[in-house]
Amino acid sequence: MVNINLGNDSLTQTNINKKSVKDVPAELSSDTKSEDRQKLTVAILLFLIFAGLGGMYYFWLNGNINREIERNATLTGEKNELEPYLKLEQQFRNQKDALGKKEEELIRLKKQQQLPVYFLQELGNSIPENVWLVKITSKGSKVEIRAESLTDDAIYQFRDNLAARDQWFENINYPGATRRDNRLEFTLTLDLINSV
Repeated sequence: MVNINLGNDSLTQTNINKKSVKDVPAELSSDTKSEDRQKLTVAILLFLIFAGLGGMYYFWLNGNINREIERNATLTGEKNELEPYLKLEQQFRNQKDALGKKEEELIRLKKQQQLPVYFLQELGNSIPENVWLVKITSKGSKVEIRAESLTDDAIYQFRDNLAARDQWFENINYPGATRRDNRLEFTLTLDLINSV
């Protein structure tokens, strides 16, 4: 069924109704369009902010990398300049080690040498007048002294002098003397303390 309305009032009313019906979706559509535009604007702004922050972070990292590359090149150049000195320093360390070993060996030899020197010094200080040494032999800490004297008293004094130096000599043994012409030949055995 079709209604035709020929009156003006009804036409106006229908036109108003038509306009309002048409305007409502336009208003609704403009609200959604403005909301979409706002969302798009916010999304673009967020994208630009994150892109800007990412770009700044990239440039910061790139700057740090470039500084470290320059620093590495500088340090490598300095190392290359100092390379002869490093080799010289290593050579000095090697020489120092070699000298340290030589010094230790000299100290060891000096200690070994000191014992015979002290032994002979103490033995020389123990010899009275009228006694002279003929031969001294040693094996480890055992020492045998062959000597000659003009009197028995000089031999006993020699034995007593050795016994008095107990920090160097112990177990002094005097078995006796044999007379040859106007001299007495005798042999003393003793143990040397602090032997090598």
